[in-house]
Amino acid sequence: MSDDQILRLEIVVFPDEGRPSMFAEGVYPSVATVNDFAANPSRQIECARKLGVRDFTIDKIGRFSISASIEAEKFKEFFETELVEEERADDERSLAPPPGAAFRVPEIDGLETIIERAYVQRPPHYFAGERILPPDSVPPFGDDKFRLRVPDDVALLMQARTVHQRGIFGRGVTVAMPDNGFFKHPYFDAHGYNYLAIAAPDAIDYETDLSGHGTGISANLLAVAPGVNFIGIKQVNKTLGFKTAVEMGPDVISCSWAAELEENSPTLPNNLKPFHLTVLDAIARGIVVCVAAGNGGVKGFPGSIPEVISVGGVHVDRDLNYRASDHTSGFDSTWFPGRQTPDLCGLCGSKAEEDYITLPVPQAAHGGSAARDGWFAFSGSSSATPMVAGICALLKEVKPSLSPQEIKNLLKYTARDITEGMNANGRKARPGPDGAVGYGLADAARAVDAVT
Repeated sequence: MSDDQILRLEIVVFPDEGRPSMFAEGVYPSVATVNDFAANPSRQIECARKLGVRDFTIDKIGRFSISASIEAEKFKEFFETELVEEERADDERSLAPPPGAAFRVPEIDGLETIIERAYVQRPPHYFAGERILPPDSVPPFGDDKFRLRVPDDVALLMQARTVHQRGIFGRGVTVAMPDNGFFKHPYFDAHGYNYLAIAAPDAIDYETDLSGHGTGISANLLAVAPGVNFIGIKQVNKTLGFKTAVEMGPDVISCSWAAELEENSPTLPNNLKPFHLTVLDAIARGIVVCVAAGNGGVKGFPGSIPEVISVGGVHVDRDLNYRASDHTSGFDSTWFPGRQTPDLCGLCGSKAEEDYITLPVPQAAHGGSAARDGWFAFSGSSSATPMVAGICALLKEVKPSLSPQEIKNLLKYTARDITEGMNANGRKARPGPDGAVGYGLADAARAVDAVT
């Protein structure tokens, strides 16, 4: 059975009497109320047991939903529904019931009285924004084109170098990154990073990273906070991947992808509500969550959740001119009225210079040749987000008691104001907070100075 014929699901049991349903009309969970939506563990265990003997693989029982997997044909038979192949912006294949399709929980062993909803989880949209290095390049910086290098250039422009000189590296802080794989590139060992890769329960072979996405962007995090305990989590079901990240007990979670794009629905779709609650639960536990705002004008969730730190992009050229990147997104959310992204920015390429940051990747990622194996040029909010997550880690080392909201406020009000340029949604940078870059380029030194 090929992987694209396996469906990943989030299954939600009925809440106890007197408890709210996450699917009820007019219900808007928040960090303050997220615990009200926690499922009854006994009911979840009963549900998981009954599904487990009917060809479902139970991957994890979470606080709000059960993560499970099943073959597509068996899903159709069990729920008496149909599946169609959906078109996605990233050309990935996705199977799910079409809108309005008949769907029922079968009256078997009382499951119809236990299961409230079951939703197929679509693959994440990874914000790549990458371009292969020219064939004659000698990695990592082999021609005269202006590109940033890790760790030095990223640490310098994010103002992390002066923080490192004060002996602050993010030591004792754990940062988790759910993504598509993490190859143990020799670069990480050469710099002595605390680099751990694992797989979520529905993923295998965590070191296989065919695109180089997770491997590459992790280097940006470690350039800013080289002393952190890094955990890369290979995911398939993004809700399960995020659950796994939370279980690792991190201080910070960095997400360079979207669970869904807001263009698909005027309100938050039901299939994303278990994931929404999982993110809110992480923040309620004191975990800082940094999320890419998106590339190319897309409106990405969970970057639009008001409680996360939404990260856009600022481009810096060889003459140290700073301007909003026209490659990254900034938008008003339709799902969360009043929410504007991004909150602030990391470093990013532009449409003219997408091959902007040279990062380590697995050999032959993206069909690499011998001249460029092991290195790749990145851009986009995928690369910018881990830089901001790295600054969050530096702040947590200095003052571990800082809450996610306190860190978000510190980053916003210590950011470098960017007054030039336009983002991918046509929003112009101007003095003060704006829709292009939020509060500006995150500044590690100013943020740390504010708490020391």
